Amino acid sequence: MPSLTLKGIPDEVLSKLRRRAEQERRSLNQQAIWILEQGVAEPRPSFMELHKAFVEKHGPSPFDDESYAEVFENLRDQDPGPPSPFEDEA
Repeated sequence: MPSLTLKGIPDEVLSKLRRRAEQERRSLNQQAIWILEQGVAEPRPSFMELHKAFVEKHGPSPFDDESYAEVFENLRDQDPGPPSPFEDEA
């Protein structure tokens, strides 16, 4: 069976992993494998799937398209800020 070596794990992460392994009566290795399996096995829902579930649970938005445009326009910062270092200066 293949193996994987992880380097540079932050102390806090390792401590939390150890605590969780102990709570769930797994070895540190078993716990790490279980967490990795969960992370890669379950596809993340798309934004549209999450939005649909939200609307089904909470109902439609109280804003219509025009209201959104007005709200976002008022929230937008009008100061362009410093120039981007990735853009050519004219």
